Amino acid sequence: MKKVTKAIIPAAGLGTRFLPITKAVPKPMLSVIDKPTIQYIMEELQSVGITDVVIVVSPDSDVIVKHFSPNPSLEERLLSDGKDKLYSIAMETLKFNVNFVLQEVPNGLAGAILCAEPFINGEPFALLLGDELIYAGENDKPCIKRLVEIFEETEKSVIATMEVFGDDVSKYGNIGIAEETDGVMKVDKLLEKPSINQALSNNAIIGRYVLDGKVMDMIKTLKPRGNEICFTDCLDELAGSGELLASNFEGIRYDVGDKLGYVRANVEYALRDKDLKEDVKEFIKEIAKTL
Repeated sequence: MKKVTKAIIPAAGLGTRFLPITKAVPKPMLSVIDKPTIQYIMEELQSVGITDVVIVVSPDSDVIVKHFSPNPSLEERLLSDGKDKLYSIAMETLKFNVNFVLQEVPNGLAGAILCAEPFINGEPFALLLGDELIYAGENDKPCIKRLVEIFEETEKSVIATMEVFGDDVSKYGNIGIAEETDGVMKVDKLLEKPSINQALSNNAIIGRYVLDGKVMDMIKTLKPRGNEICFTDCLDELAGSGELLASNFEGIRYDVGDKLGYVRANVEYALRDKDLKEDVKEFIKEIAKTL
């Protein structure tokens, strides 16, 4: 049985929807409350035992590297000031086994994945997009854990999906479903952001995948579309050969690459924070009176 122990987080995108802040701050470093989105994703991986992670960064993303690296002057100052709790928070960023690889040419998601090929070395891997958070409640199975379990049982690549309707259909990759057993769907075709009339189903692709290492060789054969290599083409090839599965997930997904989704994430994560939730509730009640 193939075990999944590695993961890729692409973090080299330009983040143009969040300009001007993303001129200087990489989008994965935008915070939800006091923690950058990329750290939430690292914690999601750690919770399911995936310990070896490669983050694909751009030439201007040194702040991501700094976040997961020691900062001796800060650490020494916190200790000398007796701020043990803050010291522990700062040190949490060092508990991950992180590797970094540079994506010098901005040629899309498939190009970012290919940059990590030496790290993956033909093994299966999880792929988590940096602009999506998936909150798993106390009784929820983490999305990436569900996908890992399906892969290790079937040895077929598997993607997370959710139902969308109306105009939202054309915002996502779309999958055709040949059959479904116990919540696991066999995918037979994919389309990238189809119109409502072209859609294969109401099932959209979201940013969580567990993939067989052979996709690296498949990506190398893809023909670019303009300046990008389209990863959906690789998934469609897997689907056509009967090697792609999909599954819904438990929990709540946040599109933190979208401004409204980012605001929603901050509000709802604040409502879960034991130190903030009561004050935030009162603030929302006061705001609601003026609407």
